Amino acid sequence: MGADELAFWLRARTVGGTIIIELHGELDMLAHRELGPRIRTLVCRGDADVVVDLTAVTFLDAGGIRLLLAIRDQVARRGGVLRLIRGTPRISRILRIVRLDAAFTMLDALPHALAEDADAEDADAVGGGRPMG
Repeated sequence: MGADELAFWLRARTVGGTIIIELHGELDMLAHRELGPRIRTLVCRGDADVVVDLTAVTFLDAGGIRLLLAIRDQVARRGGVLRLIRGTPRISRILRIVRLDAAFTMLDALPHALAEDADAEDADAVGGGRPMG
C-alpha cells in the first residue's frame, strides 16, 4: 500500500428506498474521519432505510465503532431503519464484546429483494486509494 493509499473505502448504491453501503478494509479513527462526512451525505438524502455491509471489513476499533454509531444516529434522526450485514466472525465478536450487537439489527446477508434489484443499479466507490466506479 502506498503512502497516499488509505486502508479503507466504501461503495454505495441506492436500491428502491434503501441505501446500501459496503464498507471495506480497516475501520479506525481515520476511516471515521474520512468516511463519516461522505456517509452523512448519503444518509441525509432522504428518509431512506440503510443497510451497511460489514463483510469486507478487516479491522474494527473504537473509531470504526464510533462510525457505526454515528450512522445509526443519523438514520434514526431521518426516521429510517438501519440494518448491518454481519462481518467476519472477528468483527462480529468485537461488536458482541462491546455489547453493540443488540444495538443494531443484524443480517446474515443482503435481503433477497435488494440483492436482485442491486444487480441492475450502478454503484459508486468512495474512499482511500481505490478507483472510483
